[in-house]
Amino acid sequence: MSAMDNTPAGLQLETVTTLEKVTAEEWDALAEPEGFYMSHGWLRSVERESGASVTYLLVYAGDRLVGGLPLYEVEREHNKFYALRPRLELMGAGGDWGVAGSHRGYSCGIPRAAEHEEAVLDLLLAARRELSPPARAGSLFLFATNRTAAALHRRGAAVDFDCGDASLYTGGKSFPEYCARLDSRHRRSRLQREYARFLAAGYELGRQRLSECLDEVAPLLANLQAKYGHSTSAEEIHHEFADQATCLDDRSVVFTARCGGRLIGAAVMYEWRGTLYARAAGFDYGALRDAYEYYGLCYYLPIDYMSEHGLTALHLGIGAYGAKVKRGARLVPLWTVALPDDPADTPRFTPPDLTHWQMDHGPAAAAEDWRHPWTAR
Repeated sequence: MSAMDNTPAGLQLETVTTLEKVTAEEWDALAEPEGFYMSHGWLRSVERESGASVTYLLVYAGDRLVGGLPLYEVEREHNKFYALRPRLELMGAGGDWGVAGSHRGYSCGIPRAAEHEEAVLDLLLAARRELSPPARAGSLFLFATNRTAAALHRRGAAVDFDCGDASLYTGGKSFPEYCARLDSRHRRSRLQREYARFLAAGYELGRQRLSECLDEVAPLLANLQAKYGHSTSAEEIHHEFADQATCLDDRSVVFTARCGGRLIGAAVMYEWRGTLYARAAGFDYGALRDAYEYYGLCYYLPIDYMSEHGLTALHLGIGAYGAKVKRGARLVPLWTVALPDDPADTPRFTPPDLTHWQMDHGPAAAAEDWRHPWTAR
């Protein structure tokens, strides 16, 4: 840990290798606009992973934390969703790039206080550049939010589209109330029919903390990974989610379906700042009863849980957009942002045309959310 360095703006900069020193309350107050995957608990769980080391840049105004930025040195990447090389090739960029913002989870940003925003960003990004190895071209921000992508573009970063991010906004309503608000009778009847069939299947339904059922859940999560062509073992998944249970158990809720006491389906989620974040699901496929088990565990039971606990949004993440939109989700973009250390290394490429997202998904991909960061105000 370094001593604090005074800056011309009257702010102080500190570097640490763990968030243990910072309280969850002070960090999360800054991270809220960027989402759960920039939260204190999530980043602490990522610290425990092998394959990457982290340095946090922290900015203080007096004793108050007003900004922070994680910087990762990735030694090996075992998850293709976070691979740097394909993104750099799409942007026409070469050389060695580090990772900033977040190394895991499908959104990242730069936590900062609104009243010090510009000074904090300038200080963090200058410090990031000073800490870069001599041969480093710059830093990549993976799955960056609109807010952070626009701020970095104003500072010379190249911004490329990465993927869509889905959330379902219930306003805290119960499942029947939520269905009544949907804009299509066909859509309403579909959800009602699926949930009724799931409930009628006779499963023993429950809710548990992750630590209470991790040994049972891990093999089911591995089953789903295998179904979609991934080779992650149950042992590897157990290790990953054990780290999450250590740091996030009090925020976890696992929706479970059992037959005769044996777990046959589970959805792992985390509560944070009024939103329920869906992280993973898994099933014993041979024991299912063709009763919309995926949607029952990942959408419909969570909606009723949210109503009981005052939560207003269900974050569903990336992929499977058609199924999510059919159940009322809204889509926003996530970006790959390349911030060079030397402006001469800024990637030059033609930004993609994203109008097809609005054409394909209509109001679910609202125009105000899908402006490129360089047009955001």
